[in-house]
Amino acid sequence: MDVICLYCKTHIRTIESNLNGASNGVCRNCLPKLVKDLGQPLSEFIDELNTPILIVREDMRVVAANAAARALSPEPLEELVGLLCGEVIGCLHSREEGGCGKTVHCLSCAIRKCVTYTSVTGQSCFDVPAYPDIGLLSGNTDVRFRVSTGKKRDFVLLRIEQVEEAPQGDPSTSDR
Repeated sequence: MDVICLYCKTHIRTIESNLNGASNGVCRNCLPKLVKDLGQPLSEFIDELNTPILIVREDMRVVAANAAARALSPEPLEELVGLLCGEVIGCLHSREEGGCGKTVHCLSCAIRKCVTYTSVTGQSCFDVPAYPDIGLLSGNTDVRFRVSTGKKRDFVLLRIEQVEEAPQGDPSTSDR
């Protein structure tokens, strides 16, 4: 069976089938038209999600962020792209010598561990506690996150959930 592009009618591929005729698909060149016809760009769709979402590469560099994730940082979107995750969320250690991923604290970073694990294995992480040292959300304080990850192609979707300040003196945030 031939698979023909719904828009430009070019031949996409031939697949084995007991059926005769053709099937419709969308070629790479016409994919933007399909997205437009859906009535909403992907960036607008993810911006409607209330949960902060970062799309990152295995090196922890951000390639996209939704509105909720952008609210975690004072930087505009165009300045977030290319930053490391710790820089985006305002981790205090990302401003230390060496930067995000290069300090002793980064060895136990749950966010880094989840992104790396998902990038390498393709396996998702779900609802993992993370206690980054955040200075941008509410001054120099500890914040609790729950993070989940999933892999699509060469990218990891990082979902940050349950952003809340840790109570002063909370022992669960003292050992990272």
